[in-house]
Amino acid sequence: MICKPWIGGLAKNVWNIISIEIGWMICILGAASGHHWLGLASVPILVLIHITAIERHKIRTVFITALMTLIIGFFADTLLIILGTMEPKRWLMPAPLTTLWDLMIWVNFSLALDTSLRFLQKRPLAAAILGALFAPGTYYAGDRLGALRFSEPVFGGLLWIGIVWFFVMPCLALMARYFYHPPKTNSVS
Repeated sequence: MICKPWIGGLAKNVWNIISIEIGWMICILGAASGHHWLGLASVPILVLIHITAIERHKIRTVFITALMTLIIGFFADTLLIILGTMEPKRWLMPAPLTTLWDLMIWVNFSLALDTSLRFLQKRPLAAAILGALFAPGTYYAGDRLGALRFSEPVFGGLLWIGIVWFFVMPCLALMARYFYHPPKTNSVS
């Protein structure tokens, strides 16, 4: 009986990691092949699956967190474009704004904030370090797969991404903590 919640939580985390990777690949490969709309079609489906399988009782919170993550992502990636770090394959959104398919990656990523990345909600320094270390690799993979292009020197672009994510990831983690686990207020009667 004690193992049942752990196994259920493990299964949810494994599914969460797999679905996040599926969403990322669909967005990246769709953009790389000129089918930018694939991210807009697939990520909402992944959100619905996430709500059904993991967060049934937190539907409103999932949507609020996704919207806030999308807004943070819009500013973060637009900043990276303005800095000349990278340029995503364009679709509908004019430069220097980031693209719609890229924003779907952010919505997709929001699904991990209270599941597989929940441990970061109380560890902003760990979130900052992990964001700075791992985010550049995902952008680099997007470049190698053809969804975006880095400016030269590539190392400079990766460094800027790491710096931006050093600040973005703790913001996302703390935001998720606030929405998913709001502070208890002491009400005086």
